[in-house]
Amino acid sequence: MVLACIVIGILIVPTLSAQRNLFSETIPLQGHIELQERFSLEVKPRVFFVLSQDMAGTTHEIATYQFFSNSPEVAYQMRLSPGYVTQLGEGVFAFRNISGTGGNSETQPIPFKLSVVSQVHDSSSTNDAFRAVQKAIGLRDGSRSEEKGTIFVTFPSQSDGFNLQSFTFGTYEASIAVEVSAD
Repeated sequence: MVLACIVIGILIVPTLSAQRNLFSETIPLQGHIELQERFSLEVKPRVFFVLSQDMAGTTHEIATYQFFSNSPEVAYQMRLSPGYVTQLGEGVFAFRNISGTGGNSETQPIPFKLSVVSQVHDSSSTNDAFRAVQKAIGLRDGSRSEEKGTIFVTFPSQSDGFNLQSFTFGTYEASIAVEVSAD
């Protein structure tokens, strides 16, 4: 009986190990994630300044921004520049007097500084010469870049020689161009 079990076991083992493959193939799969890039700018409602000597040296929030990208390989830049040229020169932020004929070339523009403060990595970009501001945006976190920030206007202080009383009365306007580019 023991001999019969051994013989049956020997016959079964080769049958089980003699398994053959009739077909072998791999199935290729691919996926794709679309590039997502978003930049939003929220301007404070009706940013209107009552220009007086009390404005000297003060800072005011004018807008917030949010940025997102799912591409860690792309570098992004944000540039804020004056929307038009005044007597102070090209690339200088300033309010211009628009009373009367829509722009008076004889009145002195009122300069201001622009600052960009990132809420994500607690950094600030400004240009003390009242000129355009450019900064890299997007804090990389794995496969994505994000940033939230605030844009501020700062008027020159009295120690900078700012005296609003020397400016002509009237309505003043300024314009800021915001551009985000990818490298």
